[in-house]
Amino acid sequence: MRCRYLGLQGNRVKEGIRDTLNSDEKNNFYFYNNGITLTCDSFSHNALQNGDYQIRVENLQIINGGQTCMTIFKTLQDANFCQQNTQAYVLVRLYQLPSDNEDLVQKITYATNSQNPVDLRDLRANDNLQQRLEMDIQQLGFNYRRKRFDTGARSTTEITSGVAAEAILAVWRQKPHQAKFFTREHFGKLYNVIFTEQLNAAQVIIAVQLYRIAENRRKRPHPSDPACVRYGSCFIAMQMGKGLLKKMNLQMKEINHRNFEDANHLINQNGDNYFDDSVRDVQKALQALYGNQEISLQQLSATFRRGDLIEKLQQVEIH
Repeated sequence: MRCRYLGLQGNRVKEGIRDTLNSDEKNNFYFYNNGITLTCDSFSHNALQNGDYQIRVENLQIINGGQTCMTIFKTLQDANFCQQNTQAYVLVRLYQLPSDNEDLVQKITYATNSQNPVDLRDLRANDNLQQRLEMDIQQLGFNYRRKRFDTGARSTTEITSGVAAEAILAVWRQKPHQAKFFTREHFGKLYNVIFTEQLNAAQVIIAVQLYRIAENRRKRPHPSDPACVRYGSCFIAMQMGKGLLKKMNLQMKEINHRNFEDANHLINQNGDNYFDDSVRDVQKALQALYGNQEISLQQLSATFRRGDLIEKLQQVEIH
């Protein structure tokens, strides 16, 4: 049997399942739990039986309810639980699907998990687009980690899908407020906005390179840096992308493997200059938005959560 997306790193959900099974309400477990969803290539049973059907299945996969299965299994190992008389039931959905219909399996997986506390990156990890990006990014000398791990990227050549999503949304889609503050939607409602079919490996890497410059400065600002550096890194990264495109006399859609080395070289050589120019752009946009009035840190933080500053930045000339 093959299991998918067990999501066993967290324990809040597992503890809730176990607590219900060990409580006086275990007989209501069927109503409280979302159940288990499985797929198989084929199954059969003896329909003449009155109950307790034994089902034969081939290529059984758990696509939702992995935590429920694991927690039930561990709870049943407790001798005290087995001595109790009250029974508990769980809803099981078993779908027989053609073995070559992987796309439908993916859709069922996403639909049944999207409202549960499972990281949506796990559900998108096997998309054809994610797999293509992984291979194409590797050809450019970087490693794309489309699957979730306990730790973040361990070197500058490693790119997690989460960082890529934030960088792309900020730099190329020009939605920096959603990049920073809508991270829960990056692999949900915003997924098709970020990861379009036209997105290529070079665009991903370049966006991440610019994003990291702004993020690193946010985490370790210079003493002379204005406050917007600590609050508006995604806005700054967006402007850096505009500056790079102007320098290369290209549109974003023209960034590809053929000009990747040129773009990467420009970032390595002039990244700090792009950053400084972009900070000045953000300061000009803030002045256009607020005039000469003093901006509190609370106001500044709130401003970078909205989209009205983007309109002001669109009016700033890129140097």
